[in-house]
Amino acid sequence: MEIPYLEYCGLVEKPFGLTPDPSFYFESKSYREATDHLKFFLSQKEGFAVIYGDVGLGKTTISRIFLDNLDKQQFHTALILNPIMDQAEFLRQVLKELSVPVYTTNREELLENLRDFLLDEYRLGKETVVVIDEAQLLSPDLFEFIRVLSNFETDKQKILHIILFAQPEIIERLTDPNMRYLAQRITVIYRLKPLAQDEIFLYIHHRLLRAGSRGFVQFTDDAVKEIYNASLGCPRLVNVLGDRCLLYIYSHSKRIVDGGAVRAVLKEESQILMRREPRKYRKAVFALAACVALFILAILFKPYLHPIYKLFNVKPTTAAQQKNN
Repeated sequence: MEIPYLEYCGLVEKPFGLTPDPSFYFESKSYREATDHLKFFLSQKEGFAVIYGDVGLGKTTISRIFLDNLDKQQFHTALILNPIMDQAEFLRQVLKELSVPVYTTNREELLENLRDFLLDEYRLGKETVVVIDEAQLLSPDLFEFIRVLSNFETDKQKILHIILFAQPEIIERLTDPNMRYLAQRITVIYRLKPLAQDEIFLYIHHRLLRAGSRGFVQFTDDAVKEIYNASLGCPRLVNVLGDRCLLYIYSHSKRIVDGGAVRAVLKEESQILMRREPRKYRKAVFALAACVALFILAILFKPYLHPIYKLFNVKPTTAAQQKNN
């Protein structure tokens, strides 16, 4: 579908899409900290890592960027985006991601195939990293199975590194007494944070440049402040508002997105929300309403969620701290 404002704004593609696109990746302070935690985790060659955060903060994007940036001469990688499956399906998906031919549906045979692959690659000096996105959706049975998979090891180190990306609900799961054996193996845990106000200006500018902007369209400081106040730093919601703002200035023959434009967009979206039937407006404004609600809840319940490492008796350590020690 043709996007009406692209030519008017001097863009070659949509700058504020909602699907994860590595070419638009913007490294915020929190993203950088999360990546540092994961690098440290791999250097330790043991346990699990957990990166968690609210909806829309970019967990899937970070997982893909992190895996893409790993040295392919040293690491094999597998990314599981939907973990709602049984043990055999999970093994088949992991083997498929690792480009291992699969000729059986039998769980024990699949497990043996994975074990053989891990050991063969370890002997060649290569390690294997499995990232599970939306890990809060894992069934208790699959959680336990993944813990068992983490037992794959040599006399010196683990040969399978497992990273869980999840929404905050995973913390309640991991603090359940029935999950204590898995929780005890978590060596790195980090909570993603929203964009700061000064980062939102850089984020918007970065995405416009990536989309081919030559400066025809600008967001004022007042606009950035309004977007920050409305989004609370949620990148997905920033994208929703950014897209609506570009459509707004196109339809009003403007070149600058100012605070008034953002407020007009917010007012228009709230009116749509109130006057339409749920099924009709859901796709248009669900992201807007959901992100705002989730971030309000995150603020209200923050004292109960962070710092969560105290519940596991495991302290997150950054690469920088490791060097100092």
